[in-house]
Amino acid sequence: MIFSFSRLSLYTTCPYRFFKKYIEGYEEPVTYPLALGKGVHKAVEDKINGVSHSEAVLNGMIEAEFHPEVTMDEMSELVSHASIKENMGETEIHFQLSLSDADSAPMLQGYIDLVSPDGSKIVDWKTNRVRYDVRDNHQVGLYAWAIGQLKNRATVEGNLFFLRFRRASKHVFNRADMERSRQWALGVADEINSKREILDILPGEAESLFLSTPSSHCRHCPFAIECYRKFSSY
Repeated sequence: MIFSFSRLSLYTTCPYRFFKKYIEGYEEPVTYPLALGKGVHKAVEDKINGVSHSEAVLNGMIEAEFHPEVTMDEMSELVSHASIKENMGETEIHFQLSLSDADSAPMLQGYIDLVSPDGSKIVDWKTNRVRYDVRDNHQVGLYAWAIGQLKNRATVEGNLFFLRFRRASKHVFNRADMERSRQWALGVADEINSKREILDILPGEAESLFLSTPSSHCRHCPFAIECYRKFSSY
């Protein structure tokens, strides 16, 4: 399995939902926030690369597969809030790197929304309705680590730009910051792989290996009712 921040984050939020989605392979329905985020990212990317605003928004709607809750007006407004300049850098940079030097080390991949030409700055666009600090989770730290590896940089400025608020949360990640994020990702990935190895031997132990973790996230989980029925009697 190749890991990403979103996969690792989902596991730490609820191992059982991770199991259902990424090990058993159940497809989750495309929610409004997910569709909107995909569409806005596509539209902002297109605008940075010289596409007109109206065409970029239309491309965003196509990317969102015209989700019934996503409107062109909302997408247009959010896209217009992005601080777009000429020659900002490369968009949607994909990376796939080993999390350690070990031969069997897990791989991490991701897509970085924007990387400045010299690799000194990265930006991740957010459509969230709630702002948070760029250091509240390891997403941007991992992206900074990846760019540090690819561009041989000791520091990378990481930015979360919250489009609804036209505000950014930024931090200059140094090697120690990047290393903390790498170590977090490696630890979580190793834990998942260890459980998968046990699962191959003891397939009946899935629910004890990947425990359901009730939280506020349950209201957005398609497996919530199944979880309740399975675990409420324990």
